[in-house]
This record gives sequence, structure tokens and C-alpha cells, in this order.
Amino acid sequence: MRFIPINLDNVKNAAMMFVGIANREPWNGNWTYSSAYARLFTIAKSIGFTGFITMDNNGLPCGFIMGNTKNRDDGGLDFIISEICYQNNDMGHMYAQKTLDYLEEQLAMRHIVRMLYMEEGSGSVANYFASLNFSKIENIVMVEKKIN
Repeated sequence: MRFIPINLDNVKNAAMMFVGIANREPWNGNWTYSSAYARLFTIAKSIGFTGFITMDNNGLPCGFIMGNTKNRDDGGLDFIISEICYQNNDMGHMYAQKTLDYLEEQLAMRHIVRMLYMEEGSGSVANYFASLNFSKIENIVMVEKKIN
């Protein structure tokens, strides 16, 4: 397994994976290549961006993670995971967990304090991230306002 940094030239590879994964269970999205590429390209060109495509043991892409830093009031940095996307058949290979471990090592070298992730979804999403050693933050609020 190896990790390839995502850049503006190879974000198209992540977009192709995103469409194939996000449109299946449990997300059932309606992503097109164009909409996925636009979303991921915007993230990839943001300040403080970091992202990796994970190559499986056969040298094939099996998922990716990407996000950017956010300043804290104490001068430290948080890393906000914008997208994490792995094949459903990751079970047993633990590519997502190994990628998160690698990302954590990379962020520690940059003195980043913590990783955060927020996602719409059912309890299965929360349970999945709990299995990856993420803990629920009780004082986080997620709100929305529909714009007409």
C-alpha cells in the first residue's frame, strides 16, 4: 500500500472514485463526474490543503482522504477532513484506517492539534468513524438553514 498526494493534476482520479462510491449504498448520491470534480477541485485548491489517494496492495486506487487546516483561537491548527471515500470492500484491508494513521503522522509533523470530520448521515456513519478511533464531540452543533 502507498499514498499519493492529491494535487490539482490528479484530483480527477479522486473524482472518478467519488462518483463510483458515493452513488452506492449507504450514501445513494446522485453525483456526476462533473459535480464531483468541481467539489473536490475546490477543496484541493484551498489554503492549507492536504490529501492522499490510497493505492491498494495491487497498486490500484481504493480511496482517498482530503481536507484543509483551520486556525484555532489559541494559535494552533485543526485539520478538517472534507472528504473521505473508500470502497465498501475495504473490510479486512483497513485501507481507510491505515490512511487515517498516515494522515495523522503527516499532520503531527506540522504540529496540527486534531482532526475533525462532520457528515450528514445515519448512525451508521457515526459508528463507522467510531470504529476508526474518532470520538463524538458533545458540544459540536450542526445546523442548517434552507435558502429559497
